[in-house]
Amino acid sequence: MTALAVSTGVAILAIIGLVIGLVVFLVVVGLLTATLAPLRKILADVQDAQTVPMLEHGVKGTDQLGRTQQLAGSVPPLAVAYLQKLGLPVDTEVRGEVFPVRGNAPGSAGWR
Repeated sequence: MTALAVSTGVAILAIIGLVIGLVVFLVVVGLLTATLAPLRKILADVQDAQTVPMLEHGVKGTDQLGRTQQLAGSVPPLAVAYLQKLGLPVDTEVRGEVFPVRGNAPGSAGWR
């Protein structure tokens, strides 16, 4: 039975193909391992964060966010007033909307 007989050239090419395939497989495994390592670290950090006692009682200071927003909103008018007091030219013209809100323009039916 000569059904399994292969020439020497074909056998060498087959062995070279197997070696190249093994190298590619090892590179892919290495890349996947390098990708999974940071993901495992992130998962460990998330699991640690879920057990932090601070999260049981809530984050402190969130009740002051409204006051912080109010203070931040008052800064631009104060800065304009200060610059005008110094005598510097200040452009206080209100800018138009870059992207008009749908249907707000008078006489238009909105976007289509």
